[in-house]
Amino acid sequence: MLYLRNKYTIRTDFLVVVGMILLFIPIIVFFQVRFLTSTLLFFAIPAFYLIIRKPKQIKRLIAALLAGMIVSFIVDLLAEYNNAWSWAPIGQLIFPNKIFGLIPIDVLIWYFFWILFTIVYYEHFFEVKRLESEKISPQFKKAAIFFSSILIIIVALFHLSPVLLQFRYMYLYIGLLGGAPFFYLIYKKPRLVGKLLKASLFNIFLFLSFELTALKLDQWRFPGNYIGQVQLFGLIFPLEEFIFWIVLGTPIILSYYELFIDDGE
Repeated sequence: MLYLRNKYTIRTDFLVVVGMILLFIPIIVFFQVRFLTSTLLFFAIPAFYLIIRKPKQIKRLIAALLAGMIVSFIVDLLAEYNNAWSWAPIGQLIFPNKIFGLIPIDVLIWYFFWILFTIVYYEHFFEVKRLESEKISPQFKKAAIFFSSILIIIVALFHLSPVLLQFRYMYLYIGLLGGAPFFYLIYKKPRLVGKLLKASLFNIFLFLSFELTALKLDQWRFPGNYIGQVQLFGLIFPLEEFIFWIVLGTPIILSYYELFIDDGE
C-alpha cells in the first residue's frame, strides 16, 4: 500500500512540474518577461515545489551548489571572454553590474537555480530509496580544492595575461572538458549512465523550452565560432548548445554529483 501511495505521489509531482512548464511557456512569451523572471519560472518554482513535497538531502544539496557555482563561474568567464555565448543585454537584466565586466549577477542566479533544480529533480524522482542518508562523498573536499585552484589560476590569467585564455570554438572545448566526468562514467559505470540519461529526458524538454523562449526574447545570443547550427521554429543556436546543454547538460551535472558528492550509484 505504501509503495502504491509513493508511486502515485511521484507521478502526481511529475505531472504538476510538467504542467507548470506548459503554463509558464505562454506566460513568458506573451508578457515578454526578463531573463531572471524566466529563470524563476522555469527552475526556481518547480525546484521549491519538489523541495516542499519531500525532504531533500540538505548537506548534499549545499555541497552540490557550492561546487557547482565554482565550476559555473569558471565556465562562464571563459565562455563570455571568448564569445562562446553572450547573456542578456542590459535591458533584460535586473542587476546591471557585471563581475570582471563580463558576468552579470542575473546569470549567476540562473546558474544557482539551474543546478538546484537539476539536483532536486534527480533526488526526487530517481533517488527515492536513499533520502535517509546525508553522507557526502570523501571526494568532495578534493574536488572543491581542485576546482577552487583552477578558478584562482584562471582569474589570475584573466587579469595578468588574458591572451592565454583566448581560443576559437571555446564552446566545444568547454563541452568536451566539462563533460569529462560523464565520459568517464560511460566507460566505468555504464549502468549509472543509463540512469543519468533517463533523468535527462524531461530536462531536454525543459532546456529546449528555455532555449527557444530566450532566443525569441533576446535573453541570450551566440556571437562566437561553432562546429554547426540547429534551427527550430525560425530560431538558430549552436550545435554545441544542443549537444552539451540541452541533451547532455543534465547527465554532465549529475556525473559531477555522483562522483564527488553522492555515492556513485
